Amino acid sequence: MFQVEGSPAGTIYFDRGQITFARASWTPDLSARLLGVMRPSSESRELLTGGDRPDRDIGTILIQRNYLSRAELQQIVRSVVVDAVMALTTPSDEDAFISDVRFTAPVAHWAGHFSSLDFGAVQAEAVRRAGRMARYGLSRTTPVQLQDLTRPAAVLSRQQWAVACTIDGAWSAQDLAWQCGLALYEAIEDVGALVEAGLCVPCPAEAPALRVPEPQLEPASAILPAPVPAASAPLASVPLAPVPPVPAQPAPAVPLPRRTQRTRAVTAPPALIAEGGAAAAGLPASADFTPPPTELLRRVLDGLRRNS
Repeated sequence: MFQVEGSPAGTIYFDRGQITFARASWTPDLSARLLGVMRPSSESRELLTGGDRPDRDIGTILIQRNYLSRAELQQIVRSVVVDAVMALTTPSDEDAFISDVRFTAPVAHWAGHFSSLDFGAVQAEAVRRAGRMARYGLSRTTPVQLQDLTRPAAVLSRQQWAVACTIDGAWSAQDLAWQCGLALYEAIEDVGALVEAGLCVPCPAEAPALRVPEPQLEPASAILPAPVPAASAPLASVPLAPVPPVPAQPAPAVPLPRRTQRTRAVTAPPALIAEGGAAAAGLPASADFTPPPTELLRRVLDGLRRNS
């Protein structure tokens, strides 16, 4: 038994060098293929469940109950094998990859009682069908949709008409293969023929959604209030130089600042402006303003230190 892991993944069953069965993750399994051919009633659908299992011989039951002839079963099994081998050995998708390939102990598959295929013949048919599919340039995962007929008439086979009736604008050729019970290569060829006849077109790729830029948070320095000029900052926040102790003595009479107009604010003393590093303009040139002496300022600062 030959096992492939990746995308697609699958298994090929051998018996004395002949292929008895094969399955792949990209292609419809045997149960889906039998459902598409037989269209069984709801009571007989359970019979087809798990048809790929090597130990569940549904072929004998189908023939005994006259659901299928031996030749019809052999034809379906061969189509399933070719479809799986083509997907595993000649993948055309760019996203296909193989992570592991290994041979394991032989496992007998019930399909070997009805079909035994030469690997060279199966591989040759897979390559031939892959070439026919490639001329349509249609991906297995591309959704297709119907359109108004662009020609006066179109001639379709019964299978192509069934595929056209199933197209809904959201399903791809791979989806249609599972839904109609067809081989993947059959579905791609039928959809390609419908495109050539002007009955359907591949759905345009969806435009990428507009990406709304996320709001950019401004740095803290951009949203914090501007620093207060040193001239108007509280006195406690102004860096002060050490002041030597002043000996106790009677305070001289100091003339207080005079204002001739009550609506005019007193500008900060020159000493505070220099210590705060502010680049304020010079003092008013008016003779109405008399700055206090330095001694008075030092005593005020000493009082602030004691209260802090």
